[in-house]
Amino acid sequence: MSQSFSIETKSVRWWPAAAILTLASLVILFIWGFLEAPRQEKNIISAFVFIASTALLLIWWCFLSRIRMRLRLGAVVSLVAVLGLATQIFEIVGVSGDLVPIIRLKSEKVQEMPSDSTPVPASIPSTGTVEEVQSSFPQFLGPDRNAILTGIALSSEQIQTAPQELWRQAVGQGWSGFVVEGSLAYTQEQEGEKEAVTCYQLASGTLIWKFTYSAEYASVIAGNGPRSTPTIAGDYLLTLGSTGVLTCLERFSGKLIWSHDVVQENGAGIPEWGVSASPLVAGKEVTVPVGDKGKNGLQVFNLETGSLIRSYPSISSSYSSPILARWDDHTQMLYMHHRGVAGFAVDRDEKLWDMAWGNHYPDVALPLVLPGMKVFISSGYGVGCSLLQLKVNHDELWSVETIWKHRSMKAKFTNLVTRDGYVYGLDDGMMACISLEDGTRQWKDGRYGHGQMFLLDNVMMVLSEKGDIIWMEINPREAKVISQWHALDGKTWNPPCLAWPYLLLRNDQEAVCYQFSISK
Repeated sequence: MSQSFSIETKSVRWWPAAAILTLASLVILFIWGFLEAPRQEKNIISAFVFIASTALLLIWWCFLSRIRMRLRLGAVVSLVAVLGLATQIFEIVGVSGDLVPIIRLKSEKVQEMPSDSTPVPASIPSTGTVEEVQSSFPQFLGPDRNAILTGIALSSEQIQTAPQELWRQAVGQGWSGFVVEGSLAYTQEQEGEKEAVTCYQLASGTLIWKFTYSAEYASVIAGNGPRSTPTIAGDYLLTLGSTGVLTCLERFSGKLIWSHDVVQENGAGIPEWGVSASPLVAGKEVTVPVGDKGKNGLQVFNLETGSLIRSYPSISSSYSSPILARWDDHTQMLYMHHRGVAGFAVDRDEKLWDMAWGNHYPDVALPLVLPGMKVFISSGYGVGCSLLQLKVNHDELWSVETIWKHRSMKAKFTNLVTRDGYVYGLDDGMMACISLEDGTRQWKDGRYGHGQMFLLDNVMMVLSEKGDIIWMEINPREAKVISQWHALDGKTWNPPCLAWPYLLLRNDQEAVCYQFSISK
């Protein structure tokens, strides 16, 4: 008598994996096709979807797939080994403006700030290879602090041909830009546990002098080092560090004249992403925000002595810089603070008006001062833009009204420019043009990330987050790129400096100086 036996083999259960992948694909499609949210929020949500989907697929593979145990264990061990090896080879060194991780080989050499800090005499010798600048660049966003450079018109050849590279070298970390006067260029950098104010010879990039003090801001997301740009005021150089150290230096020698730790002195806190405002100099007065939730909002110091002139009512600092607005007989200071925009008297410690604006995210872009006591403001993170009308009565009491509000321009890091009734800028990383009449978008094209831009007499210059220079027509009807060339490697959040005919660019690793050809 014989008896036969059979073994039933269960088939692989694929449907859970298919369901997970289908659901994840539909969610991603909804996020990028239909969800109204800033690009960085879409990236964050997409990352969570990826992580959750991967975790569910791993659970399916290990416990529900019915695949042979040896194969399941082998795949998990291989995955762990690959991930472990990747952490030894690669590292995350930061994120883009849209919160996409920036990954680098650990073997790549990190550039260090030049260590040679030996000063040279105040009389800087000329190399004979570089002419004096035809137009100085004394402060953040140029002479008028508005990213508009008048008197500079490029020829077709200058636009179509990349300028000559004079020098390129390593610099310390930070998001500061350059300022230029005569044959000298200045910026701010991180040097270990100290911040440095540095002076370079424009002709060669030679370090002329360096002034350092103990201060350090570090963040994987926001990057390390100082974030504001120096201000030149005659023979003085004003800087504001990432922790709130305000310094006034002798411009030719780097000698300290006076200094204040404005955050500490006001019992304030350092904003989450570091102190970022650039000092505003008007006559003999220096104005800076003094931190988050302190006893004062902004303070004004005497340029020559550093003595306190006045303190304005308390407001929480954001990441914008104060500017002056002038309309006929009226002058006031404007400042985009945290969750609002306000105007301040320039001759007394009075806040003239204040309007709620934005959300819990940072406000960065400077307001645009327009004729007829109008002000244009814009913020990223899904907030949008608005045109404001200021009014003042016979009792010198100010009020503000909203003419219109729109989501057509969301300036995250960039500072916007205006010409002939239109505003141009990076709307959440894409170039766009809107009408000042009603805020309607005229066009939107070209993803350049969170960079910066200038408006010249006859052309727009965009510096992309990836370090590209893009020349565009000043055209409200269409987005027209004339030429484009690569200028700098790596994430470039730093504002550019165009002290004609020299273009200085930098990021948190290196700096480069270009010279445009000049027709004789």
